[in-house]
Amino acid sequence: MSPSLRMGAHVVAVLVWLLLSAGAQEKGTSELSCGEGLSDCRMTKVSFRDAPPDPYGSLNITHVHLNASHCHSASCEPCLQIEISLQVGADFEKQSPDGSGDDSDEEAIVKVCLSFPGSIEFCRAIHFKPAYMGESSKYKLRLTERVDFKAPVVVTADSKETQMVKNITFPSEKDVCPSKLFNDSQGRNVPRLHIYYTENLVWLQLKNIPSKQGKIYWEMEWDDISGQPLLWPTNKSEIVIPSYLIAPCLCFLAWFDGKDTKGKYCPFTNKTDALRRMQNNVSVTMAESPLRSGDTGLSWNATSPCKVQAEVQLCKKDMAGGQCEEVTGSKQQLNETGWKAVHRVHWQAGEFLLQPHPQLCVQVKSEGMVSFSKPQCPFETHRERWILLLLVGFILICLTILGVYLIQGVLKGYVWRWLKDVDVKGAVGGGHVMLLYPPDDDKRLPELLCHLGSSLQALGFTVSLDLWSQGELSVLGPVPWLHSRLDRLKRQGGKVVLVLTQTTWARAEEWGACSCENNEENITGVQGDSASSRHVDVFGASLSCILADYLQGRAGERFMLVQFESLPPAPPGGYRPLPRLFCGLHLYSLPSQSLGFLTELAGSKQIASASARRKRAGGLRMASRAFAKRLSGFTAGTNVLHLAGVSPGCVGREEEDSGEILLLEPNLITPPSSPDTAVGKMDWV
Repeated sequence: MSPSLRMGAHVVAVLVWLLLSAGAQEKGTSELSCGEGLSDCRMTKVSFRDAPPDPYGSLNITHVHLNASHCHSASCEPCLQIEISLQVGADFEKQSPDGSGDDSDEEAIVKVCLSFPGSIEFCRAIHFKPAYMGESSKYKLRLTERVDFKAPVVVTADSKETQMVKNITFPSEKDVCPSKLFNDSQGRNVPRLHIYYTENLVWLQLKNIPSKQGKIYWEMEWDDISGQPLLWPTNKSEIVIPSYLIAPCLCFLAWFDGKDTKGKYCPFTNKTDALRRMQNNVSVTMAESPLRSGDTGLSWNATSPCKVQAEVQLCKKDMAGGQCEEVTGSKQQLNETGWKAVHRVHWQAGEFLLQPHPQLCVQVKSEGMVSFSKPQCPFETHRERWILLLLVGFILICLTILGVYLIQGVLKGYVWRWLKDVDVKGAVGGGHVMLLYPPDDDKRLPELLCHLGSSLQALGFTVSLDLWSQGELSVLGPVPWLHSRLDRLKRQGGKVVLVLTQTTWARAEEWGACSCENNEENITGVQGDSASSRHVDVFGASLSCILADYLQGRAGERFMLVQFESLPPAPPGGYRPLPRLFCGLHLYSLPSQSLGFLTELAGSKQIASASARRKRAGGLRMASRAFAKRLSGFTAGTNVLHLAGVSPGCVGREEEDSGEILLLEPNLITPPSSPDTAVGKMDWV
């Protein structure tokens, strides 16, 4: 295609677009109304660039008034009424110097053009004849044109000697149409909302839900800031929003999908309660910044949901942090036109020609507020920061000291426990203990013996108990096993402990009676030939050893008696002296006489220094407390056998361990059944 043809095609396309644009702007047939004294009124279309046809006439335009209205009483179509005032011009006065007037049939013409942004203007030539032409003759014309709501319109009116230009932005449908017409129009074209609210929530109710509901969109708007369009939930007639969004300028827009017309509802306009709620959302900040003049000063930024009248001022806070007094001459006014929409909030900025100071604060007060807001003191944070650092440092020091004490306490506890364990084991000496008792029907006795043996093992003693050596007993027999343990006791030191029970008492008396009937040789025979005894067991064999020690004047060197306070050995037929076989043996009641019991088991040692003796005595006391605590679960009773008529030499040392009788709660612990079972360390008290 040649360049000339291509250019021609472009020209034709532009002309077609211009014609279509012009046609689109002419909303319909214009209406012309002539005032009193004018006749033969008619209109013709003319070009914007062309002058009206002659004759122009001798009437000039004196005033043009634009009025936004609706076209008909039954509809809400937007129409612009253009009222033109005319008066006789100076040319006619020159032609008639006497001012007498003229009744000629001269035709006058006025040209009126309407233009819209981004489109071609269209013009009308209004022809009319005045009834009388005189110096005081005045006439009026009214031209009505259909336009769009919220559309800016420029109107140009030309006469022979005058030209007038007027601008108007056509208002919204709600501002132009009567309320009834507006509601009818809204009900047909847009969703209708009903809004009500409480202190915390706002409810939006949809009133005109179509039978076949399509998509409905809604959004919030604060002056010229629009929120994000949201889809109305399907099959729901009500939605809820938080009340902190309430502001005097808050409006709700709703529209049907695919429709351009939106219903706008502003329920909070001029509401005092809405102003009160908005106060929490009006804020001001201040910072040090370079000023436009080049100096350093203070810049402030105020934000608000709505474009409202407001005031910003500086105030000086007293040293006590109470009142904030206004800085004279610092107050600045914020006009409604000065707000700018930035990031969905209205923003306005300014400057103070002052230097920063720790006591300098800024306040804001919006329209409807009784007093200024809480002072914002950005330069006061330096002191607070130091206070915070000091507080944090103090807390860290306290936590460190507390941690050191805790760690020291834990370490001290471990060291103290270890030292006490060493002292206790050093005090008791680690000798050998052999526990003996006759077969008894009381099922509690084996458990007590096992627990007693375990408690002694925890203190560092080695313990022999026939319950724990059944295999060795079956191989060696009772008497050889007893003598093997007595040999070990002789090498390591220690004691044979006989548990005093009713059975022990009866066996000792029976054995003593038999021994009185025979001579010393028979007694020796019994000791040598265990098969001739009616009770061939370890306990019976030990009675022979006790008698042998007694006859040799060594009673109490190897053997001692112990009774459990929970199982008192009440003899048959009431209380009477111990059997003569036990004379010279020391008797201890457990757990109340634990200290004396352990002291005798540990044996006497030659200790030169007083500090070593005190250390050994302290270890024995600690051992006795732990020992009594372990036995308290099995010996919770306090029934102690008082042996009437028995001399101290026969009974043994029954001194009371002052301070060692512990009233402990019973705590029954099943003892280990064999010495191979691990025995834990005692808890020291």
